[in-house]
Amino acid sequence: MPDNMFNQGYDDLVTKLGTATGLTIVDDPRNINPPCILLQAPSFQMHTNVVAEMQFQLTVIGFGPGNRNALKQLLELADKIRETKLGLTVGRPVVQQIGGAEYPAYELSISTKVGP
Repeated sequence: MPDNMFNQGYDDLVTKLGTATGLTIVDDPRNINPPCILLQAPSFQMHTNVVAEMQFQLTVIGFGPGNRNALKQLLELADKIRETKLGLTVGRPVVQQIGGAEYPAYELSISTKVGP
């Protein structure tokens, strides 16, 4: 178990995302295997010396062609993430390239407060 609030905030997010979506959470692009969530290193802002706001950028990667079925799947996953009340703030459609193949995806931003 991490012993600081930043690692704890990261681990809590990974656990909640995995539970809500059932998808594998990866932090190394070499390990992408759709469908999955690619989680980037978080940024943070200190409001006090005790409480921080962590911002996470993640990409929900679907599979199949970028058609209505793929969009429906990605929007359902985004809604599951919203339901976790983690602090979803922004979502935008993208195309994720993996080894020459293109996959439909959504980039999401999550902002959440952490403390000791």
